[in-house]
Amino acid sequence: MPPEKEISTWILSADFDYPECLRILNAYKDRRNITVCLSGKAVKTWPITRSAVLADVLAKLEKQKIEWLFEDIPEETMRFIDFTKERSDTITVARVAMAGKRRIYNLIARTDRFLKMLVYLFKLMQDIVYWTVCGPFIPHGFRYARTLYEITSCGMRSVGIVLLVSFIMGLILAMQGGAQLERLGAAVMVAKIVGMITVREIGPLLASLLVTGRCGSAITAEIGAMVTSEEMDALRAMGISITKYVVVPKFVALLIILPCLTLFANIVCIYGSYIFSYYQLGVSTYDYFNQTVSGMHVSDVFNGLAKSLADAVIIAYIAVYHGLTTKGGAEGIGSSTTRSVVVTIIWIALAHLFFTILFYYNR
Repeated sequence: MPPEKEISTWILSADFDYPECLRILNAYKDRRNITVCLSGKAVKTWPITRSAVLADVLAKLEKQKIEWLFEDIPEETMRFIDFTKERSDTITVARVAMAGKRRIYNLIARTDRFLKMLVYLFKLMQDIVYWTVCGPFIPHGFRYARTLYEITSCGMRSVGIVLLVSFIMGLILAMQGGAQLERLGAAVMVAKIVGMITVREIGPLLASLLVTGRCGSAITAEIGAMVTSEEMDALRAMGISITKYVVVPKFVALLIILPCLTLFANIVCIYGSYIFSYYQLGVSTYDYFNQTVSGMHVSDVFNGLAKSLADAVIIAYIAVYHGLTTKGGAEGIGSSTTRSVVVTIIWIALAHLFFTILFYYNR
């Protein structure tokens, strides 16, 4: 049988107040199997404030799972405490109901925002495809001069950093691979391994990530600034298509420059690996490039170029979307640019995984 609970009597002082309430709670804070008997025989008057303090003590004792009893408490005070407890229970039930309704409302609101975003993305892609494919056949439907400027701005100014990072990556790959293969007497195999990895993955990935940081962020910031300064609203007011005027030149420029940068990155990365292999590992020029060519296939090159085209679409699409949805002035531009770069990198990684799986199971 469970042990009988001890009854502890606490005689309330004549000037019972909130500090005494705290003393009661601290006295029974860590005690179990006890029933607290609150005696009010020393209290002469029970104003509403004192009754409220007593009700608060009882509510907190219940939270601590401590049972309580009354002694010498006026009937009016006991009715007030009962009313307070019923009111508290009603409020708790109402809060639970409101919390449930709020969660449902938030779910509906998030679903609505997500569906609206999908509709907006679909319409944006529809406009981009239309003006990209049909624009050249429509009078004044394609901005050739602006597209050439975007190719120069995004492409030519990205060449230097792509070549530099690719050369360094070629050195790193040769060092890492050569250190292991040299122990096995197969240092010349560095050329085959580096060439295959570079053409299939490293070249397209390096070029895409660098263009994301160099051009994708710039596109988001530029379009975001036009949105916050109401330039986009002015173009709409003049009946000019934003997609044709602003978006398509950047989209087409990335479709052209990213495969070219990928080819440059492949060549320079392989050349960086050759420099280390020739001077450090003693691999001759003929052996190195012979192994490189023998380790690669035409399908590997097309695999890398397909990835670069997909990356160009991802970079342009996400950068434009986050630019057009910018809100909040300069701070909003910074937030949109950050989100654009992060989301783009994630989607590039997913796209590369998809193409790798696709070509792996269809080789």
